[in-house]
Amino acid sequence: MANKNKILETGSLIVAVGLAAQPALAQDTAEPAVDIGTIVVTGDDDRDVLQDVDGLAAKAASTGTRGLPGDLATTPRSVSVVTERQIQDQGARSLEDAIAYTPGVTTQTFGLDSRYDQFAIRGFDAQVSGNYRDGMPLRLYGWGAWRTETFGVERIEVLRGPTASLYGANEPGGLVNSVTKRPTFDDATEVMARTSSHGGLELGVDDTGILNDTLAYRFVALGGRQGTQFDDVDESRLYLAPSITWAPTDQTNLTLFAQYQQDNVGDTYVLVPQYGSQLPNPLGTYGPDFYSNNPNRNDISTTQSYLGYEFDHEFDSGLTLRSRARFARNEWTNETAYADSFFSSTILAGFPPISGAIDAATLVNFDVDQITRQTTFDNALLKEFNTGTVSGTVLGGVDYYRGEYDNTYGFGYGGTHLLQTGQIFPLPGVPTTPRVTQETQDVSQTGLYVLGNFEIGENIVVDAGLRHDWVNIDATRNGLSQSNDKSYTSGNLGASYNFTNGVTVYGALSRSFNLPPAGIDGTGKPLDVEEANSYELGARFRPLGKNSLIGLALFNIEKKNTIQPIAGFPGAFEQVGEVRSRGIELEANYAFDNGVSVLGSYTYIDGEITQDAANQGNQLARIPKNAAALWLAYDVQTVPGLRFGAGARYTGSRYSDSANTEAFKLDAVTVFDASVTYEKNGWVGTLAARNLGDKEYVTYCQIGSTAALIPGANVAQAGGCAYGAGRTIELTLSRRF
Repeated sequence: MANKNKILETGSLIVAVGLAAQPALAQDTAEPAVDIGTIVVTGDDDRDVLQDVDGLAAKAASTGTRGLPGDLATTPRSVSVVTERQIQDQGARSLEDAIAYTPGVTTQTFGLDSRYDQFAIRGFDAQVSGNYRDGMPLRLYGWGAWRTETFGVERIEVLRGPTASLYGANEPGGLVNSVTKRPTFDDATEVMARTSSHGGLELGVDDTGILNDTLAYRFVALGGRQGTQFDDVDESRLYLAPSITWAPTDQTNLTLFAQYQQDNVGDTYVLVPQYGSQLPNPLGTYGPDFYSNNPNRNDISTTQSYLGYEFDHEFDSGLTLRSRARFARNEWTNETAYADSFFSSTILAGFPPISGAIDAATLVNFDVDQITRQTTFDNALLKEFNTGTVSGTVLGGVDYYRGEYDNTYGFGYGGTHLLQTGQIFPLPGVPTTPRVTQETQDVSQTGLYVLGNFEIGENIVVDAGLRHDWVNIDATRNGLSQSNDKSYTSGNLGASYNFTNGVTVYGALSRSFNLPPAGIDGTGKPLDVEEANSYELGARFRPLGKNSLIGLALFNIEKKNTIQPIAGFPGAFEQVGEVRSRGIELEANYAFDNGVSVLGSYTYIDGEITQDAANQGNQLARIPKNAAALWLAYDVQTVPGLRFGAGARYTGSRYSDSANTEAFKLDAVTVFDASVTYEKNGWVGTLAARNLGDKEYVTYCQIGSTAALIPGANVAQAGGCAYGAGRTIELTLSRRF
C-alpha cells in the first residue's frame, strides 16, 4: 500500500484537468432505412432519446458528443452505456462494479479497496483524471477521491480513447461519466431497501414529479450501514440529491441541483503476506477475509457536496446557448494503520527467519486531513445548418476548470502485528515519529473549442474537433513551491460510413495531452505536458429498428514525454519515456425477441513500455493482455416479470509492476455472477450475487517501503498481496408507483 500511496501522491501533482466538450453526432437508424440526422434537442426530448433502452442496450450517449445525444451506432468513437437496469441486475454497488463488463476496462487494479473506484481504460490508469459526473470532472487530488452512489445515477457512460479535443487534459485511454438522475415532468416514486450477505441495511427514496406546468423536481436520498468481507470493517453512507427544473417554454430549460454525501469507511485496502496467499506458507494461508491492518485504527470519513446548474436556451435565430457550472467540495480525513511489509516472527526472539513462514507485519500509521475544491464553468453556442448536400451542427465555446486542495498527511511506524494472534506492539529502537507533509495545489485550465458534426449525403458522418488549452499549476510541498504554465492544442477527426442495412464502418485520428508531471528537468525547468497520438478503426452492426449493437474496434495509442528519474538528482526527470497501447475490442449488446439479452465483451491489449531506461519492452503494469466478460439475461415469457441473469468475468495474467517482476506475476482468473428479479404490481425484488463461487484471487502484489525496517527480516519474502472482492449476495426490494 505504501507504493500505492506514493502513486496517488504523485497523481495529486500530475492530475489532468479538463471540462466536458462533446459535439453532436448522428442519429439512430430508423425504419426501414438509415437516418443519420443530427440529434439537437433539449430538456425532456433530450432525456427521452438518452433513456431509449431495449433490454440492456441503449440507443444514444452524450459523453462523446458534448452533452447532446449521439447515436452509438454511427458515432466515430467508442462509447459504451451501462444502463440503470444493468446496474440493478448485477448488484453494482460502486462505479467500479458497474463498468466491470465494459470492453477496454480493467477494474480492481490494486485489489479490493472501497475508498476508491480504481480502473484503467485501454491500458492507462484513469481513476485520477477520468472520473466525470454529468460531463464535468471530479478529479482525485492527494487522497480525496469522489465516491459514486449508484442509486443516484440513471446511467454510466464509458468513452474510450483520447478525449482531449472534448475535455482538455486527460489520460489517453478514456474516461467514465456518471449521469445523475434529474427531474422529469412525470410523477414517479421509488422506495428501496437493500441488505447483503455481509449484513446491514440501507433505505432509499427516489421521488420526481410536477410542481406546476413549468416546474419539476426530484429528490433522491439513501442512508444506512453495510458490512464488508472483513468482520472488523463496516461502512455507512448518507446521500441526498435534490434538484429542480424550470422549463417555461419549449426553448428554455434550467436545472438547479445539489448533492451531499457523507461516508464513514473502514479501511478495506488490505495486504496479506505473499507467502500464504500467492505462495505456500507452512504456517497456513491468509484468505480474502483476513484483516492484517490495525482494526482499532481504520477510520476514514469523507464528506462530498456540490451545487450547480444546467441551462439551455434556443434563440429564435436558431442558435442554442448551453451553460453549465458546478462547485464541488470534498473533505477527507483518514486515521488508519495498514500492513506494509511482512516477515517471520522468529527474528524477534533472535532466531534466523524460517523460509516462507511469514507471520508478522510492519504497520504504518497513515493520517490525512484534506479539503478539495473544484469549480467548473462551460458556456457554448450551438448552431444547426443545412446546405442541401451537407448538414450538421457546429458547437463553439469556452470552459474553465479550477481544482484546489490543502492537504496534511503523515506516515509513521505503527507497530508490529503478529498475524496469528492479533497482538500489536511497538519494537524498541524503531522510530515512531511520523513523516508529515503539508502541500497545496491550485490547478486551472481554460479551454477554447470548436466542434462540428457534418452529414454528407445520406451515408457519411464526419466528426471534427479542435481545442486549445491554457493550464496553470501552482503547488507547494513543505514550503517549497513550483509553478508551471503550459498550453496545448488538441484535435480529433473521425468519419463513419453508414450502410442502409445497419452496418457502419468508421475511423478516427486524435492528438491529445495530459498535464505535465510533477518535478523539474535537468536544467531546473518545469516539465512539459505528456502527449499522445491515436488512431482507431471499427465496424458496427445494428439491426434496423433495434437498439441492439455489435461492434469491433482496433486502436493504437502512443504516449510520449513520460518521465524517467535522473540519477543523482532527486526530483529531476528526463521526459524521454514512451508507452504504446494497441489492441482489439469486441462488444455485443443484443436483445432477442424471445426475452434473451446478451451483453458480452472481449479485449486484447498489447500494452508495452516502448522507451525506458530500465523497463523498455515490458508489459504495462496491472494490465492483462486478454480480458472478457459475458452476461446473459432471460425474461421468462411464461411468467411476466420474472428475469434471470448469469455472467462471467475473465481477467488474464498480468504483472503488478512495470519491472515485470516474475515473483509478482498474477494468474488469470474467472469469477461468476448471477441474479434473479421479479416485478409485479409495482414491487421489484432482486437477488444479485457477485463472485458467486467466492473465488479467491490475488489482483496486486508489492514489496512495501518498510521491508528493510526490521533487522534480520528477509526482504525477498516481505512482499504483500491484495485480494479481489469475495462473494457478495445482495437483496433489494423496491416499490415503484
